[in-house]
Amino acid sequence: MTKPFGGSAAGALAPVAGQVAQAKEQALAGTLRIDLDAAQVILKQLAALRLRAGDLVGDCADLDTPLKFGDNWVGQIMSERLRAVAVGRSGAVTPVLRTFHQVLDDLEATVRFAAGMYETADQQAEAELKRAIGRFGVHIEGAV
Repeated sequence: MTKPFGGSAAGALAPVAGQVAQAKEQALAGTLRIDLDAAQVILKQLAALRLRAGDLVGDCADLDTPLKFGDNWVGQIMSERLRAVAVGRSGAVTPVLRTFHQVLDDLEATVRFAAGMYETADQQAEAELKRAIGRFGVHIEGAV
């Protein structure tokens, strides 16, 4: 497998992404199965991780601002180097966090498929909302 990103943090994430891809292939082939109860525990933990990772990715927008270390060449070089570490190349903080969030998404999909849970989280939320509204006697077109 080729590395989709560089850098030390990104390099540490590459093998994990590869293992998730292998697990996904096994789940699609039907050779990986997860107990429904275990899957629900894992999915709950993944949801918390995805939420935190999403917050971090959102906060990364603040990193893409010019730093002001003075109006001289040393200050400008320092500013550009720090910005490059934060938001620059594929091994920078922002791209690595985005990739981590994607790996969590892939892992969630893999766990769902391996447990036989083919509905997405959005579909489940929609079904639960429609059931809850239905208890009040309100019917929504296409209600589950």
